[in-house]
Amino acid sequence: MTAAPPLVFVAVLVGALLPFVPFLGRVARIAATIVHEVGHCVVVVPFGGRIERIDLHPDGSGEAWVRLGRVPAAVRWAVRIANLFAGYSAPVWAGVLLLAGVLHGSRWLPVVVLGVVGLVALAFVRNWFGLLVVVGFDALALSVALRPSEATVLVVAGVGAAFVVDGVRSVAAVARWLLTGARVQTDFHIAAAEMRLPAAVWFVLFVAVNAVAVWLARDPLLVVWDTLATGVRALF
Repeated sequence: MTAAPPLVFVAVLVGALLPFVPFLGRVARIAATIVHEVGHCVVVVPFGGRIERIDLHPDGSGEAWVRLGRVPAAVRWAVRIANLFAGYSAPVWAGVLLLAGVLHGSRWLPVVVLGVVGLVALAFVRNWFGLLVVVGFDALALSVALRPSEATVLVVAGVGAAFVVDGVRSVAAVARWLLTGARVQTDFHIAAAEMRLPAAVWFVLFVAVNAVAVWLARDPLLVVWDTLATGVRALF
């Protein structure tokens, strides 16, 4: 899975700007929302949690209806916290994996990431709008797996960059809402209602956990960052 390096970095820049473009930014947000909701599924289902359904809406929002009643009591608290943190983390980390796969010539890393998102979403999305969007994920994963080309590399690079940027944008938006006391319903506000800690505390813990994850993965992340920085500088 290879492509001319300059084109790859152009695709990365386009993907990074996509979340801020009118209309197209909403499309990127919907795609990132799918990954957000799938993140909830991935961390609860292996422990016996149930996903009743995932709903995706044209405004870019979504909901995953999670039930933890069958999760063993000994780990239910940990699974609940993992479920809380997984949503906003998933788009950023999925985007990083897609970019790593593209920049290091891995054909199968993007296939696995897109395939997991597409198949899990296909299993749980129940509204027609959401299913139409999910089909796009599955089509891209199949294209990369069965007919890899320069075009698929560029699309994956753009999608990866869009996921990272939109994921960071979403986390920054939550921080702004918490600072201003906006009346919103985020994962952190839901956790605050269920577990009696303020939403701001859950958000700080979320940032701390992801900071630790970044530190533990710092070596491969620095390689990806250096490759991106070098490529983008070469464009200009």
